[in-house]
Amino acid sequence: MKKRRGVSSMFSNEQLQNLIEGKIIGSKFPYDTKNEQEIEAHIRRLYYRINRIPNLVCEVEWDHFGSGYASFVEFFCYQKEDAVIVEEKYGRREIKTEGIIIDICRLAPVAIMGQDDRYKTIRIETNEIVGGAHGSLLGGTNQLKLSKKFRTIEEKLKQALNEFDYELLEAEKMNQPLSFKTKIPTIYREPGEYSIMDAIFYWED
Repeated sequence: MKKRRGVSSMFSNEQLQNLIEGKIIGSKFPYDTKNEQEIEAHIRRLYYRINRIPNLVCEVEWDHFGSGYASFVEFFCYQKEDAVIVEEKYGRREIKTEGIIIDICRLAPVAIMGQDDRYKTIRIETNEIVGGAHGSLLGGTNQLKLSKKFRTIEEKLKQALNEFDYELLEAEKMNQPLSFKTKIPTIYREPGEYSIMDAIFYWED
């Protein structure tokens, strides 16, 4: 019988605490350099690699969601046909897009993947975005799942992550409660409710 690898073999409690404190860990390049610019450049190369996948659009959030600090860079990847016009009125167009979120950790060579429906409203005349709504992989416990319709694109994204030496973390490990007391700068969970995922992927507004 195959021995299942537990969370402890992925990250020790000490490593998880280091991640919470914003310290870079990992023995793979560029994380072994502990250099933020090197890591950012590596994530940019991954972004360009994903954008070369035919018929795939990848949007990215580099700037910590406009405030605070995010321990990850968020990609939103979708096929062009999955962006659908929901409504047009008063000179505005609402578009719904079904796609895949990938959160790439800035502090360790790991990532998580899940699905999201995003909405944006554009002013037809100027093509300017005037509103929008989207979810996050961090808010709940069951977002790290993908429906069958994304199977092909999921495989292509996994291949790209693999090429860049990112380990895709599994939902069952990520959702396990944190086994030690700490304070995580996250807006998504209260102290005492932290999961392993909160230690690795957090956003401090």
